[in-house]
Formats: sequence, C-alpha cells, structure tokens
Amino acid sequence: MNNDKNSHSYKQNEDVNLSMDSIHARDNTELILTRKKTRYTNGANKIIEKVQNEFLERKRVEEIDFALKNKDKKRFLELTSDNWKDVL
Repeated sequence: MNNDKNSHSYKQNEDVNLSMDSIHARDNTELILTRKKTRYTNGANKIIEKVQNEFLERKRVEEIDFALKNKDKKRFLELTSDNWKDVL
C-alpha cells in the first residue's frame, strides 16, 4: 500500500513554492484553478482572500464603468462608498 503522506513521496517544497508563486502572482485565479491538488496550509487563507479581493476589485471597476456609461448616479455613489462590498 502506497501512502501519499509518506515522507519519501511527499514533496513539501513543491507545495510551498506553488503557494508562494500564487501569493506574488498578479492574477492567481488561473494558477489556483489549474493545480492538480490544493492543500490548505497556513498561507492558503491568504491566497484565497487575495484572489477574492482581486475578483471583487475587478467587478467593482466594471460596475463603475457601467454606471458611468449609463449615467446611473445612484449606482456610482454606491460603488464608490466605503461599504461598496455590500453593494456587490
């Protein structure tokens, strides 16, 4: 029986390098989604939070542009307020 947690087959440095690459990458969504497996380590929550924030920021920019295009003052003010995450 081959145990994948065996210290001889587990390559911790590979996981650390993958995690560090995704922390420093500009857009990590594709990197995370294409990985063969994901391990939740101490840094995983930072990575997940960073990806979620990047997504929200991009969505916010799109929505602001759309509000400006349609001259929707109310929507623009909501998206530029301090609680803009609640609006999305």
